[in-house]
Amino acid sequence: MENKICQSCGMPIISSEQLGINKDGSINEDYCKYCFENGEFIDKVTIEEYIEMCSKYGKQAGMTNEEMKEHCKKLFPTLKRWKCTCDSECASGYNPNCTCTNPECHCREK
Repeated sequence: MENKICQSCGMPIISSEQLGINKDGSINEDYCKYCFENGEFIDKVTIEEYIEMCSKYGKQAGMTNEEMKEHCKKLFPTLKRWKCTCDSECASGYNPNCTCTNPECHCREK
């Protein structure tokens, strides 16, 4: 298996057993089983809430919890789940249907 990371939490995925499962039972290549199950994200939270949750696992990643928090703040906005897609979806400005979770996105504001 090629080196990949979960596009929600950034965890390295080193075996197919770590991959999430789609609603139809197929493997989801983008997300780990700790983030994605039965075609849905397990934790239905904002990016800020997720950063707080994940920052508690610093020791497992070989860093302090504060270092982990800073790492997550930089990494998460680049991952598929959290990445702002407004350049293509909301290029014209106000879009009340935008599903972007990026806190820097303001396309839902009038």
